[in-house]
Amino acid sequence: MTNKFGLSFYLMPLVGIASAATQLNYKVTYDFNSSTSGDQFSGNGVGGWSQDIANPSAFGQTFPLAYVSATNFGGGSSNSAHLGTQVANTPNNASTTLTGDLTSLTAGGQPNAGHVYNYISASFNLAVLDNSSDTFTGRDAFSVALTTASGAEAATIGLSPTSGNNDSWDVSVTAGSTTSTTGGTITANSAYKFYIESLDGSTTFKYEAADGTGNTWISSVDFDVVSPFTNTLNQVTGIAFSHDPLASAGTSANTLAFDEISVQIPEPSSSLLMVLSAGLIAIRRRR
Repeated sequence: MTNKFGLSFYLMPLVGIASAATQLNYKVTYDFNSSTSGDQFSGNGVGGWSQDIANPSAFGQTFPLAYVSATNFGGGSSNSAHLGTQVANTPNNASTTLTGDLTSLTAGGQPNAGHVYNYISASFNLAVLDNSSDTFTGRDAFSVALTTASGAEAATIGLSPTSGNNDSWDVSVTAGSTTSTTGGTITANSAYKFYIESLDGSTTFKYEAADGTGNTWISSVDFDVVSPFTNTLNQVTGIAFSHDPLASAGTSANTLAFDEISVQIPEPSSSLLMVLSAGLIAIRRRR
């Protein structure tokens, strides 16, 4: 397998005056290194995370839908989050969502609280784990989204089983109400790094192998300034990882593994400096 992958919203500083502004960003990170292998996400078992449904129980035993486990993507073993049907199925085949708390970016006395910012970036490692030698032939879907307090999804990356290829998942992206199927795919048991960055009304998605090779821009979704993503950009309060069990209960054993999550926004003065820098560049070009 390749090294750990990452989905990343990231900040690229503009030249000149804006480069100094990159020091003013506010960031939330999760790497699960402080957790112990076997920790479960239900019941707030992993700090900063919530699970939307209870773990199933049978014969007096509870089976986890999401848990921390040591994972080796090729660069050494480290803790990561696991979500899926590797250990358990929901009785009614319901979806499961884990949400990492990002409210400290916009509330709780942060200097940027209450301000409208026009840029956000995030990153995380991700891989779909599937044992091709087992007897479970069903396959499920997964997604990752930046969410608001109301539950709306500001930007989403979807992973759906590729028709006719049991080792591949199709990549789709959504920003606001616009969805693109992209034509991109990922392979089971390989680690990837995804990137999403949104500035004003434009959201761009990218992914690559976790070791930095195969860099591919999969889709760019543009909106005008009143797009849904722009309107909610300063209202993002969580990052949600979801498992959608498409296969019949008990017929799949797919798991989404993810770690090294980072989400950041610029401090208000940083946004202003970026705008000023862009203006200076435009003036220089006119000359």
